[in-house]
Amino acid sequence: MKGLLSKVEYIVIGVLALVFLLWTISKCNAHKQGAQTTAAAEAREDSLANASGKPAATTASPQQPATGQTATATQLAVTTAGETTTAAPAPTQQSQPATTPASKEPQLSKLYVTIDKLKVRKSPGLKGELLGELKLFDEVYYMNEVTDSSYQVNLGKEMANEPYVKIKTKRGTIGWVYGAGVHYVKKKRSGVLE
Repeated sequence: MKGLLSKVEYIVIGVLALVFLLWTISKCNAHKQGAQTTAAAEAREDSLANASGKPAATTASPQQPATGQTATATQLAVTTAGETTTAAPAPTQQSQPATTPASKEPQLSKLYVTIDKLKVRKSPGLKGELLGELKLFDEVYYMNEVTDSSYQVNLGKEMANEPYVKIKTKRGTIGWVYGAGVHYVKKKRSGVLE
């Protein structure tokens, strides 16, 4: 009888330890996820706060996709990091941050390239003339314009659904890049085949 009671006690203690361990892991994951979300929000707020002190480029209407692209069924081949994939445009709404004029030179938000060999084009979409490629972690500046359509692209290990974004490079080149290839935080995009 004493041996049986001892086994039951060990089982109860083991179950309680397992429940505590699972609870601890879930709390740590929730805290980590909250910290990442807060960091991303703070980076966006910093970028918008920097832009609000100076005038941004006039809020232009979003650019239309290149000729031959429609928001219904046209399929596009998008080349990202040397891979050709198929993408179908889908309509989206993008809001532009309001800014107040303070000087002649606009203060632009800084973005970082998250995909190596990201293509810069003269106009959004694959029909745009290729202006060059950007390296991973290159700094670019957001020109306050995005396309009104988003494009679903297979990056290799994940599907991205982003619009094209107008940017300015440090060398002064102004062009369009796929939105999944830039971010406010300096990080490499996971899910991209190398």
